[in-house]
Amino acid sequence: MSGPSTRAPGDGPLASSERRMTMDTTPNPPGLSSFDAAPIEFEYLPRRPDAVLIVPPFAALDFPHLGVHLLQGCARAKGFEVAVIYAGMFLAREITQPVYHALSDAVTLHWSGGRVFSNMLGERIFARAAHGVPLLGRQAEAKLSSICLEAGFGRKRCVIDFKGLVELATHVEDWATRFARAVAEIGCPIVGCTTVFEQTASSIAILRRIKERAPGTTTIIGGANCTGGMAEGIASLSDAIDFAFSGECEKAFPSFLAGARPDGRVVEGEVCMDLDALPTPDYEEYYRQRRACFEDDALSRGMVALSYESSRGCWWGQKHHCTFCGVASMRYREKSPDRVIGELQELLAKHPSRRVHNVDDIMPHSYFKSVLPRLPEELPGVRMFYEEKANLTLEKVVLLRKAGVDIAQPGIEALSSPLLRRMDKGTLARHNVALLRYARASYLSLIWGLLFGFPGDRAEDYAHYLTLLPLLHHLEPPKIFMPLCLFRFSPYWKYPERYGITNLRPAEVYGDILPEGADARLVAYYFDGDFSSVAGHHPELIAAIDREVRAWNARWLPGRGQLPLLSVNRAGLDAYHLTDTRDLPGAVVEQPLTRRQAAAVLVGRSRENLGPLADEVGWAQANKYAVELDGWHVPLATAHPDLIAEFEQAYGPGAALQVAMENETTTDNLLRVDALRRKGAPPSPIEPAEPGRVVP
Repeated sequence: MSGPSTRAPGDGPLASSERRMTMDTTPNPPGLSSFDAAPIEFEYLPRRPDAVLIVPPFAALDFPHLGVHLLQGCARAKGFEVAVIYAGMFLAREITQPVYHALSDAVTLHWSGGRVFSNMLGERIFARAAHGVPLLGRQAEAKLSSICLEAGFGRKRCVIDFKGLVELATHVEDWATRFARAVAEIGCPIVGCTTVFEQTASSIAILRRIKERAPGTTTIIGGANCTGGMAEGIASLSDAIDFAFSGECEKAFPSFLAGARPDGRVVEGEVCMDLDALPTPDYEEYYRQRRACFEDDALSRGMVALSYESSRGCWWGQKHHCTFCGVASMRYREKSPDRVIGELQELLAKHPSRRVHNVDDIMPHSYFKSVLPRLPEELPGVRMFYEEKANLTLEKVVLLRKAGVDIAQPGIEALSSPLLRRMDKGTLARHNVALLRYARASYLSLIWGLLFGFPGDRAEDYAHYLTLLPLLHHLEPPKIFMPLCLFRFSPYWKYPERYGITNLRPAEVYGDILPEGADARLVAYYFDGDFSSVAGHHPELIAAIDREVRAWNARWLPGRGQLPLLSVNRAGLDAYHLTDTRDLPGAVVEQPLTRRQAAAVLVGRSRENLGPLADEVGWAQANKYAVELDGWHVPLATAHPDLIAEFEQAYGPGAALQVAMENETTTDNLLRVDALRRKGAPPSPIEPAEPGRVVP
């Protein structure tokens, strides 16, 4: 998970997740006092549905859960009625949304004393309610007493300390009892929970109480935490679970409702190869429950998004599985363009949201040609989130913006090519810096982070961060600087010996939260291992980089005024102007540029191919308007996308350098600019509502 820090101040590197674009703060953060129990009623549900699927805490509340609604649609197609209940909404109504979001957004991993630790607060809060272990799990006071959980990221600010966590963990026991009683009173024969990341304990707490009140109920569980062999492990945690569903269960779930049962406790799913054949999800119950639970609804502020899936798997990972990536199935499938556009039109017409949260592991590359160009006309005014590969060209970034994609999560992970090679990312540091520039120029907001602590990494892989990061303050900062974790299903987990990893074992936290006698190896997603890394040998270097990341984020906090700039504007024919407000020592804030100087701060070229621009390149790097990475001159300045495109076509790696620009006539200039535009320079993106601010 990504989000705010879950550590005490000074307890290791994690960057603030607050972002300028949508931050809504309160001057006095709400504290934790006693919570009032609220009535839990499901008046809007159909009478005696064939099954109830529960989305337990601490699932995000800002968008509906796609998986359960797909299963609901598949069941309806076979004549079964399935109800979906968002348990997290009913809990958030009692503990307040800011408190709930602080836990939902919490970072799972943190770094201290040269080691990676996992708090798993969602599991700890429900640990006693689920497994009867001590409140907040074993060793809670020793491991959590200094915790300070702070929510930001567009939320109302909320700070929770250890005392608050104790109160929450006490309250959820009573809440789970009342919630389970209300579900049991529906009289449904089958009740299930979905578990993704830290929802296993809350699921078991609910199912256990339903079983106690209605022993004849068949209880099921599924979701990402039940992938592969984890399903058997999850089922073994409690006899309150009758069956665990593993994998893609769009066929298996309706068959189960029809009476099919496995030989054991695990229902094996089947990979769906034809995504077009899946039903369009119906999110009506999500919106009804939002309206029932919350008066100050995020709908009115445009913060609720429709969940949508246009593909499964990863087209890059199918060929090159990134070494740290814990996505279980790389097998890639995508929906047809007509299906995507038709489904989105249907969903947006039916539900009161104009934002779409695409849950794909990566956007289909073919959509740059087949889907994105159609969206401005066929889905006007829609805003989208997508995950992307980081090596995007300017033209593709502008195309994303014109299509309505205003927030993207590219797999940047590092600004060091040696580290990127260790990850098998298929990108270089210069690609990542270029994307940061293109995104800022096009008002595309990025959610990205920096990782550290890789097996076999070296100090020199990170050392240049200390000089590079201060030069990038005009670009959107990483939301987090976090240590590598060994995720289940990653190549690091599958082939530890290949990477020099020994003693692979479940993360220590599982011993604190699981019931006595549980085999953590069967249920763990986070693992520890022994390997050599610079993070353990040079903690002072990691701490210094962490300070730089925090300083970068501080420049982008709300209330700081104009964002930092390093930008070029056209001042006339062959006349340009550079603005630099990064606050670097000795920097010139405003200065005119020649055309060749503008080219040096806007266009990248290989070291061997600088040609007559060598002097201007030297000037740009000396003044920190550009850097050298991977044997390339890498510019750092931004400009209007049309201007960058013009210069890249004239001076880019594939262009023949024309350096006698100062002697061109006015007519030559006008003809050249017009010709460049006719050759396909990308059009202007959607302009921001306020100059210098990222569009939410």
